[in-house]
Amino acid sequence: WRCSQPRYAFDWRFWVSFFVFLWNNAFNVALGQILIAMAVSLWFFTKNEEKGKMGLVPKAIKTIFRYHVGSVLFGSFIVAVVQFIRYLMK
Repeated sequence: WRCSQPRYAFDWRFWVSFFVFLWNNAFNVALGQILIAMAVSLWFFTKNEEKGKMGLVPKAIKTIFRYHVGSVLFGSFIVAVVQFIRYLMK
């Protein structure tokens, strides 16, 4: 019979799930920021006669997920690594 670890011990599973939480949080924030930036840029560069006739947000979502999601993932990974190191140093 062997006793298990106390429930409050932080092992590698906690740190992995904490890092995944940080990465997911940074990805969602970056995705929201790039979505707003893409919609505004599509609106700004549309001709005045065509403004309001087409949906900008669906076109922005399509463009982001086709061309820019890798950059968003990599940037959010870097942010998550820096945040993780900061939490370890506290």
